[in-house]
Amino acid sequence: MKAGKAFEILVRQILLCAGFSPVIVDGMYIFDDPSVGLMIQGLAEAHNADVLLEPPVQTPFYSRTRLLVECKDYTRRVGLNTLRSALGLREDVNHFNIVDSKELAARRNPRRKHRTYNFDRYTYQIAVASMSGFSIPGQNFAAAHRIPLIEFSKMPFWRTFCEQAGISEEDTLSQADISENNLIEVANEIGSHMAIAITASGQMLFLYRMGGTSNQFGSRYSLHWRTSDSPWILRSEGQEYLFQLPDGIMHNWLDNSATELEQKRSALDCKERLLSHMVVYYRKQGVPAIKMVSIDDGFLAEARSCLR
Repeated sequence: MKAGKAFEILVRQILLCAGFSPVIVDGMYIFDDPSVGLMIQGLAEAHNADVLLEPPVQTPFYSRTRLLVECKDYTRRVGLNTLRSALGLREDVNHFNIVDSKELAARRNPRRKHRTYNFDRYTYQIAVASMSGFSIPGQNFAAAHRIPLIEFSKMPFWRTFCEQAGISEEDTLSQADISENNLIEVANEIGSHMAIAITASGQMLFLYRMGGTSNQFGSRYSLHWRTSDSPWILRSEGQEYLFQLPDGIMHNWLDNSATELEQKRSALDCKERLLSHMVVYYRKQGVPAIKMVSIDDGFLAEARSCLR
C-alpha cells in the first residue's frame, strides 16, 4: 500500500467516525472504475474521488451537499496550481447535468407536468488534504475561494500513524506491510477521538480529544495557543481537544507582530474574528450529533485584561 492510499483511508475513516456517511454508487453519476476506484461525473470528464462522503445533516434552505476530499501525498507543500485544480474540479462536478435527447425533446413542452429524469442534484464542496502542508500562496487562494484545507503534521497521532502505515519522512511513497483492514482499525482508533468543526469562514478543524472516553461539547469553549509549532487547544465541558490551524492564519498575525505581547494580542484577535463560532459534528454514544458552539466571552475579556 502506498502513502497516498493510506492517507485516503485515514481521512475517510476520521470523517466516518465523526458521523459522515458513504455516498451510494449509482453506476452512472457515481461509479466504480476497477483500475482507478470511485469516480464522479463532471461537466467535461469523470474524476477520481479520493474521499466522497455525505455530511451527518444537510444545511437548511440550501441544496443537498456532499464533501469531496482530494488527498495529496506530495513530499513538498501543496501549492497554488493544486488549489486552482481543486477549484476547477468543484466547478466541473457542480455544473454537471444528465441531459439526453429525451430530456431535450420534453423541454419543448412548457406545460409538461413531470420530470423526465429522476436523479438527485447535489452541491459539492471540495477540500484538499496534504501530508506535507500548504504553501502560503495556496492557502491564500483556498481562503479566497472557501476551499477547506486539511493537515495533521502537528497532531499527536501523526507520527505514530506514519510509522504504522510504513510512511517515512524521507520517502512518502514507501511500501507498508500493514494490510488495509488493519490500517482501517488504526484509523478508526484515531477517529474515535475526533470531532469535525466548521468555522464561520468554512474552514474544517479536526478536533482530537485528549483523554476521556467520549466527546463532550457545551455551548461555550475557550481557546489556547502556545507556539506556532504546536496545535491549538480547545476546552469545553471539561474535555481538551487539539487542532491544527493552516499556517496562513498563523503567519497572518505572527509575521506582523514584533513582540511577544503583540503576538498574544494578535492571537486574541484571530480567535475573535475567525474562531468565535463553530458547528461541531461528532458521535455521542455511537449516534451522530451536531452542536453549535461559541467562544466564551468571559474568557476573551479575562485574556484581554491580563494583557493590559
